[in-house]
Amino acid sequence: MSLKRDTLYNLGGSIAPIVVSLVTVPAYLRLIGDARYGVLAIVWLFLGYFGLFDPGITRAASYHIARFHRAEDAKQRESVFWTALLVNLGFGVAGGIILYMAARPIFMSAFKMPEVMRSEVMASLPWLAASVPLAIVTGVLGGALQARERFGTYNTINVANAALSQLVPLAVAYWHGPDLAWLIPAVLMTRITGVVPSFVALASALPLGLGGGYDGSKMRSLFSYGGWITITNVLTPVLSTMDRMLIGSLLSAEAVAFYTVPFNMVSRMSVVPGALAASLFPKLSRSSAEDSAQLASEAVAALAAVTTLMIVLAVAVFPVFMRIWVGRSFAEHAAPIGVILLVGIWVNGLAYVPYGHLQASGRPDIVAKFHAIEVIPFLGILWFGLHSFGLVGAAYAWTLRTTVDALLLFKVGGRIPRWQRLLPGGLIVVTAAVLSPTSVMSARMVAETVLVVVATVWSWNLSPVVRAVVRQALNVRNAHAAV
Repeated sequence: MSLKRDTLYNLGGSIAPIVVSLVTVPAYLRLIGDARYGVLAIVWLFLGYFGLFDPGITRAASYHIARFHRAEDAKQRESVFWTALLVNLGFGVAGGIILYMAARPIFMSAFKMPEVMRSEVMASLPWLAASVPLAIVTGVLGGALQARERFGTYNTINVANAALSQLVPLAVAYWHGPDLAWLIPAVLMTRITGVVPSFVALASALPLGLGGGYDGSKMRSLFSYGGWITITNVLTPVLSTMDRMLIGSLLSAEAVAFYTVPFNMVSRMSVVPGALAASLFPKLSRSSAEDSAQLASEAVAALAAVTTLMIVLAVAVFPVFMRIWVGRSFAEHAAPIGVILLVGIWVNGLAYVPYGHLQASGRPDIVAKFHAIEVIPFLGILWFGLHSFGLVGAAYAWTLRTTVDALLLFKVGGRIPRWQRLLPGGLIVVTAAVLSPTSVMSARMVAETVLVVVATVWSWNLSPVVRAVVRQALNVRNAHAAV
């Protein structure tokens, strides 16, 4: 299977929902308001924590299905799939019940929001509870498709679901009004539509129907690998979303919106590392230690070459873009946060490779241990940053945490040779963030233009893979022009 083709499939599958969001977020803000949008963001963050009821089985199933890649392993693959699916369904149902019982006291007292919105969230609790098993089961389906390297099919289904989950609630808000008791069920109903096509695709991709079924003997290997993934799943929401949770608790729903909109916007830059990492995982899982280390080293150099230039360009245009996109008043709060977060996005994106490399090498324990080490210091720095510097302090805390995490993954656990060559790219990105302009006609914009040139030269010299891809694309273009 082609790594370049699969990465392009994953990239397209990630970019398409971004395009939809660019159109829908301003419409949401106009139709339901800043505060209600902030409450909706809190609800989905809260739901994210209940992903921990997947005890690492989705990733473990993907790992084992990828390793069972030969034709004679078809029955084994199917057994892994059904075992993982049924186990996760049980955990998902349990998670939904716990969410239903826990959500009421949490939303009644933990978050600051208008009482009318609080009552709307309370009315949606059954739908929120039902979304937990649905999300966990859907994860197994998607993981199996990725393990079989059916990235085109997987992304086609995901794009359709993502578009529907944005557009259908927006239509509900337009025709019925901004009541969260209607918007939340609308999102869930659209996500259900993705289950059927995923099953149909797996019937031929896995394939299904070869006699493999639930196999209790596979539970040990799934839980042995998945146990460490569970720890990661428990800690990742704390590390990645606690900033917004604390903002909702300490400040206001409007503050959540001021932070969440730029965070969601800049986090879209992670589509490139995410696309590459998803394509790499099944290949790394079945490769030897030497081959996987070499593949990971080439991948991280190519990733740095691409993302460094992307981030420098993003830092240069982000404040101006925000003013045009959501208005000057909102942008004054949100733009400085986005610039700081972009530095963390660059670092975090590079860490996707050692993160996936460790899990594909059968060492998910190292990732889990690093996350456990980071939690308490991160929460302390986040608390201090919020109290001392407000929303900007939260952005600095998040970026610092991602930097420490990446250094641990590369230096201690990743076993990726020559990773230190990425450090000049980090210096370029930090310099760009410090000089981020607020207007097009300014000295800082001139400085950013110079940094774009520097980033281009550095990126070109860093990765032979990127140079080869660019030259190939230019040769194809020239050949078409000659015809």
